[in-house]
Amino acid sequence: MRITHLVLKNWRNFFAADVEMQERNFLVGPNASGKSNFLDAFRFLRDLVSVGGGFESAVQSRGGISRIRCLAARRQSHVVIQVTVSDSDSDTWMYPGSA
Repeated sequence: MRITHLVLKNWRNFFAADVEMQERNFLVGPNASGKSNFLDAFRFLRDLVSVGGGFESAVQSRGGISRIRCLAARRQSHVVIQVTVSDSDSDTWMYPGSA
């Protein structure tokens, strides 16, 4: 199983990002372009499922929701991380599921 798609909304410096993940991905860019913030979305997901972790712990370890939320988020201030996970049999799971 692997993450095949990632959607970020109002996550750190990303107002909106919609990334189709490949089997191998390279993350390049100039300093302060958001590479670490992009990777932190994966660390956040890991922290959600870690023993002793959970949502509140994952948010607090990042300094609270105000430190996670994109500064450009004015009208729609909710933070979204949506992942699609697929396996080699083409079974696909999306979390959270589409509405």
